[in-house]
Amino acid sequence: MQRTKIDWADYSWNPIKGYCPNTCKYCYAHKMFDRLGWDKTIRLDEKALLAKMPKKPARIFVGSMIDMYHQDIDKEWVKIIIKVSRRYPQHTFITLTKFPENLLPYLFPVNWWIGVTIEDAEYWFRTIELINNTSKDNKRFVSFEPLLTNMNDVDVRRLDWIIIGGLTPKPVHKEEWITGILDNAHFANIPVFIKSNAKYPKN
Repeated sequence: MQRTKIDWADYSWNPIKGYCPNTCKYCYAHKMFDRLGWDKTIRLDEKALLAKMPKKPARIFVGSMIDMYHQDIDKEWVKIIIKVSRRYPQHTFITLTKFPENLLPYLFPVNWWIGVTIEDAEYWFRTIELINNTSKDNKRFVSFEPLLTNMNDVDVRRLDWIIIGGLTPKPVHKEEWITGILDNAHFANIPVFIKSNAKYPKN
Protein backbone atom coordinates (compact mmCIF):
# COMPACT_ATOMS: atom_id res chain seq x y z
CA MET A 1 0.00 0.00 0.00
CA GLN A 2 1.53 3.27 -1.06
CA ARG A 3 0.64 6.72 -2.21
CA THR A 4 0.31 6.96 -5.96
CA LYS A 5 0.88 9.62 -8.59
CA ILE A 6 -2.00 8.22 -10.62
CA ASP A 7 -4.35 11.14 -11.12
CA TRP A 8 -7.59 9.43 -10.13
CA ALA A 9 -6.46 7.41 -7.11
CA ASP A 10 -4.98 8.13 -3.68
CA TYR A 11 -3.18 4.82 -3.11
CA SER A 12 -2.14 1.74 -5.07
CA TRP A 13 -2.41 -1.79 -3.66
CA ASN A 14 -0.54 -4.62 -5.37
CA PRO A 15 -0.89 -7.93 -3.49
CA ILE A 16 -0.09 -9.82 -6.70
CA LYS A 17 3.52 -9.25 -7.63
CA GLY A 18 5.50 -10.07 -10.74
CA TYR A 19 5.77 -9.38 -14.45
CA CYS A 20 2.36 -8.86 -15.97
CA PRO A 21 1.64 -11.69 -18.44
CA ASN A 22 -0.26 -9.29 -20.67
CA THR A 23 1.70 -7.96 -23.64
CA CYS A 24 0.58 -4.32 -23.66
CA LYS A 25 2.73 -2.37 -26.07
CA TYR A 26 2.77 0.72 -23.84
CA CYS A 27 3.11 -0.96 -20.41
CA TYR A 28 4.85 1.26 -17.88
CA ALA A 29 5.14 -1.66 -15.43
CA HIS A 30 7.13 -3.79 -17.88
CA LYS A 31 9.54 -0.92 -18.44
CA MET A 32 10.07 -0.52 -14.67
CA PHE A 33 10.66 -4.26 -14.16
CA ASP A 34 13.14 -4.39 -17.03
CA ARG A 35 14.99 -1.26 -15.98
CA LEU A 36 15.15 -1.96 -12.25
CA GLY A 37 15.66 -5.72 -12.37
CA TRP A 38 12.71 -6.57 -10.13
CA ASP A 39 11.66 -10.16 -9.46
CA LYS A 40 9.37 -11.16 -12.35
CA THR A 41 7.94 -14.23 -10.58
CA ILE A 42 4.14 -13.95 -10.42
CA ARG A 43 3.03 -14.55 -6.83
CA LEU A 44 0.60 -13.51 -4.10
CA ASP A 45 2.58 -11.45 -1.61
CA GLU A 46 1.20 -11.87 1.90
CA LYS A 47 2.93 -8.78 3.26
CA ALA A 48 1.38 -6.60 0.55
CA LEU A 49 -1.96 -8.37 0.93
CA LEU A 50 -2.15 -7.50 4.61
CA ALA A 51 -0.59 -4.05 4.32
CA LYS A 52 -1.93 -1.36 6.63
CA MET A 53 -4.83 0.46 5.05
CA PRO A 54 -5.49 4.18 5.49
CA LYS A 55 -8.14 4.99 8.09
CA LYS A 56 -9.87 7.77 6.19
CA PRO A 57 -11.92 6.96 3.06
CA ALA A 58 -9.67 6.78 0.01
CA ARG A 59 -9.64 5.69 -3.62
CA ILE A 60 -7.38 2.65 -3.90
CA PHE A 61 -6.19 1.32 -7.26
CA VAL A 62 -5.97 -2.47 -6.95
CA GLY A 63 -3.47 -4.07 -9.30
CA SER A 64 -1.75 -1.01 -10.71
CA MET A 65 1.28 -3.10 -11.80
CA ILE A 66 -0.40 -6.22 -13.15
CA ASP A 67 -3.65 -7.24 -14.81
CA MET A 68 -5.08 -9.46 -12.07
CA TYR A 69 -7.70 -10.91 -14.40
CA HIS A 70 -5.35 -12.35 -17.00
CA GLN A 71 -6.00 -16.04 -17.55
CA ASP A 72 -2.53 -16.90 -16.20
CA ILE A 73 -3.28 -15.34 -12.79
CA ASP A 74 -4.65 -17.70 -10.12
CA LYS A 75 -8.34 -16.88 -9.61
CA GLU A 76 -8.10 -17.83 -5.94
CA TRP A 77 -5.60 -15.02 -5.36
CA VAL A 78 -8.09 -12.47 -6.65
CA LYS A 79 -10.83 -13.94 -4.45
CA ILE A 80 -8.54 -13.61 -1.42
CA ILE A 81 -7.86 -9.96 -2.25
CA ILE A 82 -11.58 -9.28 -2.52
CA LYS A 83 -12.16 -11.02 0.81
CA VAL A 84 -9.56 -8.84 2.54
CA SER A 85 -11.05 -5.69 1.00
CA ARG A 86 -14.39 -6.44 2.68
CA ARG A 87 -12.82 -5.36 5.97
CA TYR A 88 -12.62 -1.80 4.65
CA PRO A 89 -16.06 -0.68 3.45
CA GLN A 90 -15.06 2.99 3.83
CA HIS A 91 -12.72 2.80 0.83
CA THR A 92 -13.36 2.76 -2.90
CA PHE A 93 -11.39 0.00 -4.61
CA ILE A 94 -10.78 0.66 -8.30
CA THR A 95 -9.53 -2.03 -10.66
CA LEU A 96 -8.81 -2.26 -14.38
CA THR A 97 -8.45 -5.09 -16.87
CA LYS A 98 -8.15 -5.83 -20.56
CA PHE A 99 -9.92 -9.15 -19.98
CA PRO A 100 -13.48 -8.38 -18.84
CA GLU A 101 -14.51 -11.81 -20.09
CA ASN A 102 -12.64 -13.19 -17.05
CA LEU A 103 -14.57 -11.15 -14.45
CA LEU A 104 -17.56 -13.48 -14.09
CA PRO A 105 -16.14 -15.70 -11.27
CA TYR A 106 -15.81 -12.79 -8.84
CA LEU A 107 -18.34 -11.32 -6.44
CA PHE A 108 -17.14 -7.75 -6.01
CA PRO A 109 -18.39 -5.72 -3.03
CA VAL A 110 -20.36 -2.61 -3.98
CA ASN A 111 -17.41 -0.35 -3.12
CA TRP A 112 -15.41 -1.80 -6.00
CA TRP A 113 -15.35 0.11 -9.30
CA ILE A 114 -14.69 -2.24 -12.21
CA GLY A 115 -13.10 -0.87 -15.36
CA VAL A 116 -11.85 -1.98 -18.73
CA THR A 117 -9.04 -0.41 -20.74
CA ILE A 118 -9.94 0.60 -24.30
CA GLU A 119 -7.20 1.98 -26.55
CA ASP A 120 -9.07 2.14 -29.84
CA ALA A 121 -12.40 1.45 -31.47
CA GLU A 122 -11.40 -2.10 -32.39
CA TYR A 123 -11.63 -3.13 -28.73
CA TRP A 124 -14.90 -1.41 -27.85
CA PHE A 125 -16.54 -4.86 -27.73
CA ARG A 126 -14.84 -5.28 -24.35
CA THR A 127 -17.45 -2.99 -22.82
CA ILE A 128 -20.11 -5.63 -23.57
CA GLU A 129 -18.10 -8.19 -21.61
CA LEU A 130 -17.68 -5.65 -18.80
CA ILE A 131 -21.43 -5.05 -18.57
CA ASN A 132 -22.32 -8.74 -18.87
CA ASN A 133 -19.80 -10.01 -16.33
CA THR A 134 -20.16 -7.51 -13.48
CA SER A 135 -23.00 -6.55 -11.20
CA LYS A 136 -25.01 -3.42 -11.85
CA ASP A 137 -24.40 -2.61 -8.17
CA ASN A 138 -20.74 -1.91 -8.99
CA LYS A 139 -19.69 1.22 -10.80
CA ARG A 140 -18.49 0.20 -14.25
CA PHE A 141 -16.16 2.39 -16.23
CA VAL A 142 -13.88 2.64 -19.23
CA SER A 143 -10.35 4.00 -19.32
CA PHE A 144 -9.49 5.38 -22.74
CA GLU A 145 -5.74 5.30 -22.17
CA PRO A 146 -3.84 5.71 -24.28
CA LEU A 147 -6.46 7.15 -26.61
CA LEU A 148 -5.24 6.07 -30.05
CA THR A 149 -8.25 6.45 -32.34
CA ASN A 150 -11.41 8.51 -32.65
CA MET A 151 -14.06 7.09 -30.27
CA ASN A 152 -16.74 9.73 -30.90
CA ASP A 153 -19.31 7.21 -32.14
CA VAL A 154 -19.25 4.78 -29.20
CA ASP A 155 -22.31 4.38 -26.98
CA VAL A 156 -21.30 5.18 -23.40
CA ARG A 157 -24.78 5.19 -21.88
CA ARG A 158 -24.34 2.04 -19.76
CA LEU A 159 -21.18 3.28 -18.08
CA ASP A 160 -20.86 5.07 -14.74
CA TRP A 161 -17.51 6.77 -15.24
CA ILE A 162 -14.97 7.50 -17.97
CA ILE A 163 -11.23 8.14 -17.79
CA ILE A 164 -9.35 9.68 -20.71
CA GLY A 165 -5.57 9.65 -20.98
CA GLY A 166 -2.98 10.18 -23.67
CA LEU A 167 0.01 8.24 -24.88
CA THR A 168 3.00 9.16 -22.71
CA PRO A 169 5.14 11.13 -23.26
CA LYS A 170 3.67 12.30 -26.56
CA PRO A 171 -0.09 11.93 -27.12
CA VAL A 172 -1.26 10.94 -30.59
CA HIS A 173 -4.93 11.81 -30.22
CA LYS A 174 -6.61 14.91 -31.55
CA GLU A 175 -8.39 17.41 -29.32
CA GLU A 176 -11.71 16.77 -31.05
CA TRP A 177 -11.54 13.07 -30.12
CA ILE A 178 -11.73 14.00 -26.45
CA THR A 179 -14.36 16.64 -27.12
CA GLY A 180 -16.51 14.01 -28.83
CA ILE A 181 -16.30 11.64 -25.85
CA LEU A 182 -17.09 14.52 -23.50
CA ASP A 183 -20.17 15.45 -25.54
CA ASN A 184 -21.45 11.86 -25.47
CA ALA A 185 -20.76 11.56 -21.75
CA HIS A 186 -22.48 14.88 -21.00
CA PHE A 187 -25.55 13.77 -22.94
CA ALA A 188 -25.65 10.54 -20.88
CA ASN A 189 -24.88 12.37 -17.60
CA ILE A 190 -21.66 10.39 -17.05
CA PRO A 191 -18.73 11.98 -15.17
CA VAL A 192 -15.39 12.10 -16.99
CA PHE A 193 -11.88 12.31 -15.54
CA ILE A 194 -9.33 13.70 -18.00
CA LYS A 195 -5.76 12.86 -17.02
CA SER A 196 -3.04 15.45 -17.24
CA ASN A 197 -1.19 13.36 -19.85
CA ALA A 198 -4.11 13.91 -22.24
CA LYS A 199 -2.97 17.55 -22.46
CA TYR A 200 -6.52 18.65 -23.12
CA PRO A 201 -6.63 22.47 -23.02
CA LYS A 202 -10.03 22.64 -21.35
CA ASN A 203 -9.06 20.23 -18.58
